Amino acid sequence: MQNNKLKILLLDQGRQSLPFLKSFAKSGHHVTVVCNTRLNESYFSRYPSKKLLWPSYINDREGFEIKLFDYLKNNQVDVTISVGDVSADILARNQDFVKQYTRITSPDYDTFLLGADKLNLMMYCMDHGLPCPKTYELTEKTLANLADLLDFPVMVKPLRGIGAIGVKRYDNLDDLKSKYPSMMKEYGQMIVQEFIPQKGGMQYQAEAFVDDNHEMRVCLPILKPRFFPVSGGTSTANVTIEHSEIYETTKKLLEGMNWRGAADVDYILDPRDNIAKILEINPRVTAGIKIGFAAGIDYADLHLKLALGQEVPVIDKYKLGVYCRNFFLETLWFLFSTRQMKKDTKPSFFNFFGRNVVDQLLSFDDPFTGLGFVLNMIRKYSKVSNFKAKVRM
Repeated sequence: MQNNKLKILLLDQGRQSLPFLKSFAKSGHHVTVVCNTRLNESYFSRYPSKKLLWPSYINDREGFEIKLFDYLKNNQVDVTISVGDVSADILARNQDFVKQYTRITSPDYDTFLLGADKLNLMMYCMDHGLPCPKTYELTEKTLANLADLLDFPVMVKPLRGIGAIGVKRYDNLDDLKSKYPSMMKEYGQMIVQEFIPQKGGMQYQAEAFVDDNHEMRVCLPILKPRFFPVSGGTSTANVTIEHSEIYETTKKLLEGMNWRGAADVDYILDPRDNIAKILEINPRVTAGIKIGFAAGIDYADLHLKLALGQEVPVIDKYKLGVYCRNFFLETLWFLFSTRQMKKDTKPSFFNFFGRNVVDQLLSFDDPFTGLGFVLNMIRKYSKVSNFKAKVRM
């Protein structure tokens, strides 16, 4: 099978899909994107050859899987790509069936679970001497002994989750004990983790790609200066950097795990020892992956090469200082941030234009994607309770 005029199925509608859609279309491929509503950035994009409306894999995973399996059995699909957490899980979990009809870039499911499960990942890191916060499963037994295990404050997170949903800081044991039953009911299994001081602790991510031989071929370190919610959540601005420590740690982590395909590894700089520590692996590209394309790395082409069994090239040269932002989330950051945060942030919030400044959504060649994003956010957060949960009011 040649890497030309492929029929590609992209399972996600989020903003990380946009540079993939553009790259596939520019290369002459026929790309079909799956959406759960017409009100989203991918549905408003001009680059998909075809748009499908399926059930949401978050709200109706079974319905989505039925649609996917039926579509693969009855249509020619050369390559199926996932760039979201749930879709990545679906392909990895069902790959024995899926690979009868299409090619994918997922790791085997045991490896996928090792990365996607925060407790398993932290245990792996601690066992292999990789830098990470001390972490324990949050159980009644752990609560009874927590004062001997960790100092307060501590961070509590769902075992598996998306973004900052369910992530909360607790400053004392009594408060944590009182909230424990409701957290378990809402999120299921949780972890409790050593708190890394935010003051002086910058956050990073590494956009990596690993070939069939489990060798890391690409690693793009990225600085994350701003988030929404402002206390920590989705990054609203990113900058490409060099960081040899993050590169080496990411390489040891992913190659040691026998990873395959894309991985987004999150880090935080611990100001107490000045070491960048692993927080989690997102088993897919980041929502802001457009920064990688702007830096000169075509992650869409890397996915195709891996899926087709072609050699994945080593890419160690990329553009530094690329500043990629989400104007809409940045505006929310500006509204909710303190005066001191506005003063201290670098690059400046007001740095809107320049050769190396790009937006995750807004572009002249695909002008309506920003409108789709805004309409989707209005649909999603039209309930005041949903918005309060997002900003943790």
